[in-house]
Formats: sequence, structure tokens, C-alpha cells
Amino acid sequence: MTALTPPTPPRHVLVVAAQCTGAEELPGLEEAAHRLHRVLVDPDIGACVDRGEGDTGSLLVGTALGKARVEAALATTLARAKADGGPLVLALLGHGTGGCGGPLYFVTSGSVRDPAIGQLDVPSALGTVANEPGLSGLMAVVDACHAAAALPGAQSATAGLQQGALRLSLLFAASAHLPAWDMSLSVQLAELLEKGVADAGEYLTVDERLIEELRDRITVQEPGGCTFNGSPVPGRSLWLARNVQAATGRSASSLGSTAYARMRKVLRPLDGTDAIDSAKQLADWLAGLGQERRGLPAVRRVLEFQRDLRTCEATLTVLEETFGPTLTDDLLRKAAARSGFPLDVVVQVPCSSLRDLVEYAVLEASPVAPDRRLRMLVHFVAALAHLTGAGEIVPERLTTWATQWGVTTSLNSRLRELARATPRLVLVLADDGGADVVRVDASLLFGSAVVHTAEFPCGPSRDALVCALDEAVGWALSWLSAAGAQLPAIDVSVPTSLLLDSPPEEWRVVRGRRMLGVDYDVTTRWSGLLTPPPGVRLDDLLHTGSKLLTSLQTGAQSGPSWLAPDDLSSLEALQDFLGRRRTGSCVWGVSTVPETDFGLMLEELLIHTPALIWPRHLDVTDPRALRDAVAEHWDALPEHLVHAFQGRLDNSLGGDGPRHLADIRTTWHDAHWQAFCQRRAGRAVVAPHDLTPKERA
Repeated sequence: MTALTPPTPPRHVLVVAAQCTGAEELPGLEEAAHRLHRVLVDPDIGACVDRGEGDTGSLLVGTALGKARVEAALATTLARAKADGGPLVLALLGHGTGGCGGPLYFVTSGSVRDPAIGQLDVPSALGTVANEPGLSGLMAVVDACHAAAALPGAQSATAGLQQGALRLSLLFAASAHLPAWDMSLSVQLAELLEKGVADAGEYLTVDERLIEELRDRITVQEPGGCTFNGSPVPGRSLWLARNVQAATGRSASSLGSTAYARMRKVLRPLDGTDAIDSAKQLADWLAGLGQERRGLPAVRRVLEFQRDLRTCEATLTVLEETFGPTLTDDLLRKAAARSGFPLDVVVQVPCSSLRDLVEYAVLEASPVAPDRRLRMLVHFVAALAHLTGAGEIVPERLTTWATQWGVTTSLNSRLRELARATPRLVLVLADDGGADVVRVDASLLFGSAVVHTAEFPCGPSRDALVCALDEAVGWALSWLSAAGAQLPAIDVSVPTSLLLDSPPEEWRVVRGRRMLGVDYDVTTRWSGLLTPPPGVRLDDLLHTGSKLLTSLQTGAQSGPSWLAPDDLSSLEALQDFLGRRRTGSCVWGVSTVPETDFGLMLEELLIHTPALIWPRHLDVTDPRALRDAVAEHWDALPEHLVHAFQGRLDNSLGGDGPRHLADIRTTWHDAHWQAFCQRRAGRAVVAPHDLTPKERA
């Protein structure tokens, strides 16, 4: 990986991702192909010509593409490269068969069980392409099982049309007799090219350093590479990508890889900027511009970038002075996971540096929301302060920094949200006002800070809902693993139509076999404060929830208000009864479930107060024992309710109280849920911030 003279002819690329069907389908193939193609056509990295997707493009993705279609796409790309006298990068992603002494066949037909004559003979194809006159070189990336068997034979290289006067580099995912897994080569290669390699020179080529870097990242297989250089023309060696970290070494500590890549992008439309590779050179160039040019849109973007650089440098100085002695890779990962960074940034190997994370937080901020430009950065600073214990008494350097950049309120708010930062997962079963759940909205919280969100669509069946819930839990666990935390509690927000069904803690969500409440403390919430019933205003429901919290905090409630059978004799009787009671004044309890219209009554009760207690089973034989159990454990609901359910499952209950408590269901409301609903609604939180006596229990 030594400094090379950039070639002048255009660089061409073809990425082929051939998917199979059924059990042979490769998960993640399409995403890996798009990512690899994206980095290879990036003008500042792979610098290949981007011709889009399709048969005549630079990216071909599909199921059962067929040998003829792949060969035609390759011929089209090769013709362009020959006409320009430039190099060609060819990437083949998918299933590979053969090897073990024979050639590698790239499965283009859609099934590995199809005969070899219908697949692409990779060594033959690579040898033919590399020998084409006019092509300055071929770089091949083969991400398939037995990929090393793609290497053309010596006779093809030395006795072909070019008689050995050719250049060929091959990067393969695994040896000729071993499989490859999870598109690891494509994913890790793309990530490596995006991040660059420290102290590796201007350009990245298929050499020992690149192979070592990939082997450090890929542990399930042994990638490798080889290069043949028989061309007598000097100065035209093959390179896969520009090394984005090369500029970091040239510009000392002024720019990291993210900042350098962004600088090259904003400077690209401006003539005379090719030699700029440091913050000082950028400042000197801007200082020499006349006032008339500073108003140009392209120059304004450069000025905005320079402003962001100042933010990065000032923040780095403060963070190194404040946290320098305590910083570790583990601490940086945990802070990034609590700050909204993408998962691929959080789990980066090796770990992203402090500079990397600060630059990402500032430079990847959404340009369409300038007032929230520093949001991720503030969250990252707050997470560092919280994790190191500095958040209790904010260091003076941090308060000065926050004042300088106008983020004092945001920093204080985030630090408060992170207080008592126990992880919690909120799963909202969204019906969008219809009869069926259409998706699961997942939010991962640390304390009251929402750090990550995702949506999981689902169909109308219970199996589809369970599958979406399982995916959501798995998503949260992947984040928590990166954050070095465990998931003790899950809130499941349920629409009224599902409250008559079995309770969420009994749903067999985990791998479709284990009940959700076995491994997690599940609390059921009513989703009306997120999506109100027809004809009910959201603000009214949020205000009712706030009044209920006030009632609980003042101690006015020493238990639920139990409804008499006459109050539940009909929907009209209940509506008349509730019409004479103040909303949000109590938690309603139902010890004997009415035989008809209970679903409609549930909604009326929850609109009146979003917390309700009723029997797990409708045929209650001893309503008084049920009420007594609730009264005994009132100050510790819903925690004792969760423990009673789990205790019943492992037959460890003793005594009448807890046994009857396990027969209770509830939709619960507290300050945590009120704050979450207020945030989702975009309103200021009006509920009390202090914990209620019941929450302290």
C-alpha cells in the first residue's frame, strides 16, 4: 500500500449479486451488494463510474439472473472499460459451487442444485476479461463459498491473448475448500474502504496489509488475495480505493477520516481545491476568496463545513480535558449506544475513536434541521458525563462549552433524562385507527431518554404480530449488547380491542415458544394516550393522565375504586356513573366482570382514567380475596404483580395474598408512561417529575 499515481482513465465497476430462492436464499445479500457498490462508486473512495442498477448499469441484483444475463452485463462493462483504457472492478456476490480441486462456479441460475453448465465458470471468465486488449487491469472481489477457486490458471495469465502482459488482482472470501458466511467479505470490505486504514498510504490495494485488516474483522472464515502484474507499462498499478485515512496523517490532528471525506465532497464542485487536505489549507483558501465568491452556494457549503470543523475541534478539546484519563473503548461504545449513533458505528472494530465519534455526531447531523444540528453531539456529551459520574455535578468545562454553543438547556435536559438510566423497551402495537395491528413501534429507553426507535410491520394474524414482537425484542437486545446493558423491563402498549385477549406477558413471543413475561418484567399500557379512540381528543387524555398522577402523588388514592355490579349492569349505566365522576381521580377496579359489553366498558373506563385493574380470568370465585390482595400490595403495584405472575410459573408462591395477586390484570399508568406519551405527542411534559409514593415503593 504505497503512494501511487492516480490513473487518468475512468474506472469502471460491475457488482453482481445473484440471489437464490427458498432455503438457499442468502440473507443480507442485497444490502451487502448495494453497500459495496456505493463505496466503489464514491468519487472520494472507489472513484468508479456510477451507472445505476440494471442490465446495463454498474449494479446487477436479482434472483435467477441466469448465466447469459450476467455475461451480457459483464461484456457491456468490459467494452466501456476498454474504450476508455481504464481498469475494471468486478464483484461477484452469492453462492459458489465447485472448488476442492475444480473451478469455482458462480450460481446465477437461482439454485445450487442446477447443473454447472448453467452457472458462470469464474476462473475462465476472469482469465478472458483480464486478457482483453485495452483494459488496464482487472480487480475481482469474489464473495462466495470456495472463492479462492476463482483464481485463473497460470496458462490463462501467461499464455492468453495478452501473453502475460496483464494486471489481475483477486480478493476472495474463503479458501477453495471452505464456505463463506453472511456476506462477511463484502460487508467488511465496504466498511474498511469507508473508514480507511491508518498508515497505509494513499491507495488501498490487494496486498498483505489489506488482507490482515480483513482477517482481523472476519473471524468465521479466511479471506485472502493474490495479484499478478505482468504489464510492462509503469505507474498504472491496480488500487481498490483511495485511503480516506491517508489525509489524516498529512494533516496531523486537524482532520479525522469523516471530516476529510466530507471536506473532499464539499470541495469537489470548486476548481483549484484538489490539493487541499487540511483544515489550515482550507482556511487559507477561504481567506483568499473575494467577497463576491463567498456568496456562491458551493462556497457557502464550504463555510458551513468550516463552522462544523470548529465545533468538532472545540468539543474535542473540552472532552479530552474533562474525560481523557477515563476514556476507554468500552466507555466510548456505551456512550455512542446511548446517543443515537447507528449500530454499525457503535460496533465498529476497531472501536471508533473520540475524534471519529465527535466528527460523526456533528457532520452527519441533518442539514434540514439546523436548530437540531448538535443534538447527537449533546447526547453524546451527556452520555459520557453520565457514564463517568460527572453528570451529578457538571464540570465547569462542560457548562462553559454548552454556553458557548447555546446547548445548555439541551445538555441539562438530557442529563436529567439519563438519571436512573435503567434500560426499558417500549413496544407499541399500532392499529392506525383500524381493527388490526399493522406494525410494532419499538423504542429503546435509558431512563426517560429515548435513544433508538424502529418499526416492525406485521399482518393481521396473531402469528405475524408475534413475529414482529420477536424481531423488536431481538433488535433491542442487539443495541443493549453494544451498550453493555441488559433488558429487565418491557412496556407493551395495547389497543382496547386486544385487552380482552390474553395478557402480553403470556404471549409466546420469544422464538415463538417462550412467554414474554418469563424473561422480562412486562407492564401493560393502554395505547389510547398515543392513538386516542374516535371522537376523543388526545390533549384531553393526556390531561387526564396528568391528573391521575397528581392524585397518586398526593396520597389521595390508598387503593383502586372498585366498581359495583350495578355500575356495570350495562354500558349506559356505566356511562351515567362515570359522567358524575371527575376524570383522572382514581384507578378503577373491576372484581366481577360483566357478561356482556365488557370490551366497550373497558374503553369507557380507560378514557375516564388510563389505569384499570380487572381479573385475569373472568370466572372469579372469590372477588373479596382478589380485592384484598390488591389492597395489600397496592403500594408496590405493578412490580409485585409481575413477580406474582413469574412466581406462579415456577410454583414458588406461598400464602393467599400473592396467589390471588397473580389473578390480577392491569393497564398501568405512571410518570414514566405519561412522559413517553407526552413526548410522542410533541407536547411539553405537564406531569409531575418527582416519583410518586407508589413508584418509590
